[in-house]
Amino acid sequence: MAQARRRSSRSRFRKPGWLLLLVGIGIGVAGVMLWQMYSHRGDGRSGLGNFFSSFSKPAEKPARKEPEPAKPPKPKFDFYTILPETETVLPERRERAKPVKAKPEEGVSYILQAGSFAGFEEADQMKAKLALAGLVAQIQKITIEGKGEYHRVRLGPYEKIEQLDAAAAQLHKIGIKAIRLKVKKGEAG
Repeated sequence: MAQARRRSSRSRFRKPGWLLLLVGIGIGVAGVMLWQMYSHRGDGRSGLGNFFSSFSKPAEKPARKEPEPAKPPKPKFDFYTILPETETVLPERRERAKPVKAKPEEGVSYILQAGSFAGFEEADQMKAKLALAGLVAQIQKITIEGKGEYHRVRLGPYEKIEQLDAAAAQLHKIGIKAIRLKVKKGEAG
């Protein structure tokens, strides 16, 4: 009889598994709601807390915003505006069927810029890579307003555009696409 009494007392307090699962899920949802209501109050972020707290607030009409004027698109390349006025970026050389002798311009020389780096170590590595390819490069330190110091790796100056094209072809062979520049003499850097 004592055993029967123990069994009946255990079965009386036993709850089905699905009920315990629902209670656990309810406690979890309530915990998440309370945490989001506490952590996101007043900052305008979305979340469950703001969703449920919106039911307790009186409905407000959203303020009508005037459309903002369209901003002009940011230029794709900044180096056109960054380069001083003494330098001009030349277009890429086009292959021609017949080579045409270009007139040498007075008072200008040509430079190839192989790269511009924020760190000196990267610029030095580029200079070493060029030296291994048989090219002589210099590192020029410049300061760009709002961006900090940069180290430009440059080849030249070249007196003739044909020399510039030959050096650019050499760079292209080792996988470096350089910027071709025309500068006033004495400012080649």
